[in-house]
Amino acid sequence: MSRYETEEEQVEAIKSWWKKNGTLLLSALLVVVIAISGWRYWTNTQYVESANASTLFEVLQANMQRGSFGEVSREALKLIQEQPDSPYAVGAAMMYATYSLDKGEMQEAITQLLWVTDNAKDAQLRNIAHMNLARIHTSLKGFDAAQEHLGFLEKANLKGAEKAVFDYTAGLTALAQSNHQGALVAFKRVVENQKTDNNLLSLAQIQLDDLAQR
Repeated sequence: MSRYETEEEQVEAIKSWWKKNGTLLLSALLVVVIAISGWRYWTNTQYVESANASTLFEVLQANMQRGSFGEVSREALKLIQEQPDSPYAVGAAMMYATYSLDKGEMQEAITQLLWVTDNAKDAQLRNIAHMNLARIHTSLKGFDAAQEHLGFLEKANLKGAEKAVFDYTAGLTALAQSNHQGALVAFKRVVENQKTDNNLLSLAQIQLDDLAQR
C-alpha cells in the first residue's frame, strides 16, 4: 500500500523533495565550486572586476536563501551578461533558473540551464543543469529532450548521491512514458545505492511499492 492516500499527495511529496533538496544541493555545490573557481578567476583577471563579481554573487546567494531573489534578479542577469567567463556568472544562472522554476516560468529556466551546460567549466555544475533539464522536459512531456540530457549524464560516470539523483530522475522519466520496467530498474538502483539521501530513498521505495501493485 502506498504511504500516501492519493496520487496528488505523492506528486506533492516529490515536488517538495525536489524543491528542498535541489536548492540545498545547489547551495552546497556553489559554495565549494565557486570558491575554488573564483580564486582561480581572481588570479587571471583584474582585482576590482573579480572582487565586484564575488560581492554580487554573495548578495544573490543571500537573497536566494531568504526567498527574496526576485529583488536582485536583474543583477543576476547583469552578471551573466557582463562577465560570462566568470564562475560567478554560472552560479547566478543556476540561481536564476531555480527562481524561474519557482515562478513556473519553465522556458526561462531551460534557457538559463542550457547556458550553464554550455559555459560551466565545472563538471558537477553541468551535471546538475542537465539533471534539472531532464526533469523539466519530463514535466512538459518533452521526452526526447529529457532523454538527450539523461544520455549525457549516463556518459558522465556519476557516483554516490549524484548517481542516486540521476537514477531517480531517469525513473520518473520512464514512469511518465508508462515504461514501468525501466522505472522499476531505475528506482531499484536508487534504493540499492548506499549514498542515497534518506528522503529520496523513501520516495524511491514508494515508487517501487506502487509499481508492485500494477
